[in-house]
Amino acid sequence: MVEPIPKRPPRQPLSPEEVSEIIRIKKYRHKKAIERFKQTKTFKWLNVFNVVCILIYSELLFSFMGQCNYGTHYLTSVKVYYGEKIKGGKKIFSSAVINGVSGKTYEISVQDTCSSIARSLTFKSLSAFYVGKDWLLQKDIKIQLEGSLKVFFIKRSSPLLFISILLGIVTFVLFGYNLNEVRYSLKVISFINSLALFYFLFV
Repeated sequence: MVEPIPKRPPRQPLSPEEVSEIIRIKKYRHKKAIERFKQTKTFKWLNVFNVVCILIYSELLFSFMGQCNYGTHYLTSVKVYYGEKIKGGKKIFSSAVINGVSGKTYEISVQDTCSSIARSLTFKSLSAFYVGKDWLLQKDIKIQLEGSLKVFFIKRSSPLLFISILLGIVTFVLFGYNLNEVRYSLKVISFINSLALFYFLFV
């Protein structure tokens, strides 16, 4: 006759005191790990890098929404594209392409029945227009035509604005919850910010 296999004794649940002690130990180990990480050069350099990225994002946003560094250029031609929308009985200009004497072409978003764009079609060659750049990276952001106070955003600058807003918020939230003190989350946000900075510099 086969002897019955002894059953495993039922597991005794931990008492509330034991659970509290385990939680206390885990918190203590986590705290010590953070303290050790905060003493490393990796922690210091990555946090400095992320602060620099936040400053760049803020500078780009300021250039988009406020004053930027304008330079004078001269156009050879302007081509306007109409949209399907009608406003006040007039067709809306959806966009325009400005060709400069330097050979650079700027496509701007209009979305308005703007008289300054209409007048620009009759501008003579070498009429002036002003290209606004940000102060740090010198990226073309917006354009102002001669004789007009209206500012038009360059279409290819839109990703700069989107990335600056998105990663600026993400980085601020991460710092607000002290996740920059955790090795994994700090490395992840640093990698993402480095990709954004690479895009800003080389695109």
